[in-house]
Amino acid sequence: IGDHSFSGCSSLTVFNTINSQATQIGSSAFARCSSLKEITIPSSVTQIGDHVFSECSSLTKITFYSHVIQIGDHVFYGCSSLKEITIPSSVTKIGSFIFSGCSSLRKITIPSFATKIGDHAFSGCSLLIEIRIPSSVTQIGDHAFSECSSLTEITIPSSVTQIGDFAFFRCSSLAKITIPSSITKIGDHVFSECSSLRKIVIPSSATKIGDHAFSGCSLLTEIQIFIFVTQIGDHAFSECSSLTKITIPSSVN
Repeated sequence: IGDHSFSGCSSLTVFNTINSQATQIGSSAFARCSSLKEITIPSSVTQIGDHVFSECSSLTKITFYSHVIQIGDHVFYGCSSLKEITIPSSVTKIGSFIFSGCSSLRKITIPSFATKIGDHAFSGCSLLIEIRIPSSVTQIGDHAFSECSSLTEITIPSSVTQIGDFAFFRCSSLAKITIPSSITKIGDHVFSECSSLRKIVIPSSATKIGDHAFSGCSLLTEIQIFIFVTQIGDHAFSECSSLTKITIPSSVN
C-alpha cells in the first residue's frame, strides 16, 4: 500500500480488506482519516511507515495479525480516541511521536524485545496510568513521557543507560520513580514540574544533575545525592518549595 494512498479520506470508517499479500503500508497511508474507527493489519505486513494512522481521531481499535518488525515514527500520533493497544512482540523500537497526543490511551504493552523508546513516544498521553518498561530497553528518548499527567508510578529497569531530556516533564501525578544504578547522568528538565514527587534517590553511578532537572517539584521533601556527583546544573532544584533537607557532597565542583 503506497504512501498517502487513503490520506484525508475523512468519511472512511472501516478498512479490513487489505490485500493479504501486502508486506508494507506506506507513509501517511491513512493519515487524517478522521472517521476511521477500526483497522486490521494482515499477517503478511512486516513494515508500517511513518504517520500511517496519524490524526485518525476516531480510531478505537487496531488488530495486528502480523509479525511486524518495523513501525515508523508518528504512526498513531493524535489518535485521540485510542484507549488500548498491544504492539506485536516482534517490534524492537518504539518510534518517535508514535503515540504522542493519544489523549485517551490508558494502557499499553511494550514488547519484550524493544530496545529503545523514541523521542516524544508517549508525550501528551494524559490518561495513561500505567506502563511497564521491559528489561530489554536501553534508551528512553527526549520527552518520551512528558505531560503524562495521570502516570503515578514507573520503574526504570537496570538495562536503561540513557534517559533523555524532559523525559518525565510535567508528569504531575508521578509520586514514585526508581532510577537504576546504570544511569550516569540526570538530564535537563527530566523531572521538572513533577509536582507529586516526594522523594528521589540519585544513584551512586550518576555524576551530573542537569539544568532544571527537578525544578518545580513542589512536594519533594528529601533528596539523596551520592559522593560521585560532580556537577549540579542551573535551577536543578528551583521552586522545590517543600524541600527541607539536602546534602551536597564535596565532590561537586
